[in-house]
Amino acid sequence: MLTAIQTTMLMLGVVLVLTSLGKYIKRSGNWHGLWQIWVGQLKDFNLAEFRLFRSAVVVLFIAILLRIVNLTLTG
Repeated sequence: MLTAIQTTMLMLGVVLVLTSLGKYIKRSGNWHGLWQIWVGQLKDFNLAEFRLFRSAVVVLFIAILLRIVNLTLTG
């Protein structure tokens, strides 16, 4: 059960990250944003893109925590 939830959350997180970056690239045309976001130098996300990206990070973090719990419980 935890494995299915974890896998779903990981896929959802990746989709949300790609969606937020896709919206940013479509709006700004800045393809370097793909690299800048990971080194903390991207400063021109609009509010909707920022919220979507941060939501994706939270979903990915929870999925990783579920993975740790799953591995702890099942060995």
